[in-house]
Amino acid sequence: MISRREQREATRERVLGVAERLFAARGFESTTVREIAADAGVSVGTVMAVGDKAAILVELFDRRISALHRAREERGEPRPAAPSPGHLVEEIVALFGPFVDLFTSDLELARHYAATLVTGKHQAGVFDELAAVLRREIGDVLTRAGFAPEAAARGASAIHLAYLGTLFIGAGTGGADVSGPLEDFVRVVEFITESQGSEQR
Repeated sequence: MISRREQREATRERVLGVAERLFAARGFESTTVREIAADAGVSVGTVMAVGDKAAILVELFDRRISALHRAREERGEPRPAAPSPGHLVEEIVALFGPFVDLFTSDLELARHYAATLVTGKHQAGVFDELAAVLRREIGDVLTRAGFAPEAAARGASAIHLAYLGTLFIGAGTGGADVSGPLEDFVRVVEFITESQGSEQR
């Protein structure tokens, strides 16, 4: 016999699944809570118990980000002991590739996700968790490239902030071409690695 807790969880998953499908098919703004409720076969109140549209979108995006992160960890791709100067930037930028692809795969949803986070009304816990992981990974690459621990930590923090800026600027462009922000990000990584590296010479 299914418990009430299991029923609630099943209903929650159904609401999230329907919302994800409608957001993809109709767009975030065009989808209403009433439509989500009707397609999921539940009341509007039940949908709102899961969250308003913005909260639902944040959870759906967070799940995608978490899934990407788990996939990266499971692959456990080996990295060279010390990246060559010519491959340092390339290796760092590659760490962010899957997440940039996620944001650019549906710019309309990405814009609303970014706007929701900026308002501060809904928190994305996965962002904080992933930030710590990415900074550690960037720091590891820089350390293996010969950077002192303190310089590697500073560089990792600056690069991660540049990455966040790239995502939010790309999501806010309103167009399909996000090559500009991505190229800017690569240049920022080049500048940071060169600047931090020169401090040690």
